Amino acid sequence: MKNYNKSSLKALGVMMVLFAIIYALVGTLALAGVVSGALPGHESEEILIVVLGYAVALLALICGIVCIAGNVGASKVFGMLFCLLGLAALIYQQVTNGTFSTFDCLAMCFGAAIFSIASKTEG
Repeated sequence: MKNYNKSSLKALGVMMVLFAIIYALVGTLALAGVVSGALPGHESEEILIVVLGYAVALLALICGIVCIAGNVGASKVFGMLFCLLGLAALIYQQVTNGTFSTFDCLAMCFGAAIFSIASKTEG
């Protein structure tokens, strides 16, 4: 069962790397004005939102690499981090802008899945 869980963790790691690349690409396109409404907050050109977007992309890249490498303890921590940050971002966007961010929802779901699989593999 542990090999199955490690394979699942590696697959989620690949998805996190792809998530990081897409998140950075969409953030760059939104910042350039090519895409509008993709990432809430980019339209107002708040530099903090831009920095946080690229920080999330970098964090997702690191998380993906950790998952692919099979480091279960670190994967569990990153999974919990993404789950909590995604949930906080979803709540913040809903309360302040009345919008729903698909990217934040994906981050939360990926984080929960990584945490769950890493917990099963560790235990």
